[in-house]
Order: sequence, then C-alpha cells, then structure tokens
Amino acid sequence: MEIEEAKRGFIAHLAAYIIMNIFLIFINLLTSPHRLWFYWVLLAWGIGLAFHFVFSREQFVVSEWEKKAGRVEIRLKEKVKKT
Repeated sequence: MEIEEAKRGFIAHLAAYIIMNIFLIFINLLTSPHRLWFYWVLLAWGIGLAFHFVFSREQFVVSEWEKKAGRVEIRLKEKVKKT
C-alpha cells in the first residue's frame, strides 16, 4: 500500500508541475515576453520534483526488498518447522 501511495503522490506532483508551469509560461509570455522568468520556476520546481522521484524510487526499492526478505524469512521458518 505504501508503494502505491508514493507512486500516486509522485504522479500528482508531476501533474501539478506540468499544468502549473504551462500556465506560468503562458502568463510570462503574455505579460512580459521581453523578460523571461518562467525558466527559474521550471528549474527550482524541477529540482524538487527530481528529489521527490529519487526518494520515492528509493522507497519502492526498499519496500520490494523488504517484501522479498520477508518471503525468504517465512520460507526458512517453514523449513525449520518441517525438520
């Protein structure tokens, strides 16, 4: 369940990034096309989005590893009980 929540959180963050930055680019080009500032927002928010991706990806990997380790542990306990 944690992995699905992390994925949904990242996808929501990505969607907000895309929608809001399109809107900000539009505003910037309409109001002051001679002075472009939207790329600063793209850069700063993009860095935050990259961190979100890295840390949620780490959570995916750790959770999968924990699941596999748990399965191995259960199998070992079952083998010990049989002997």
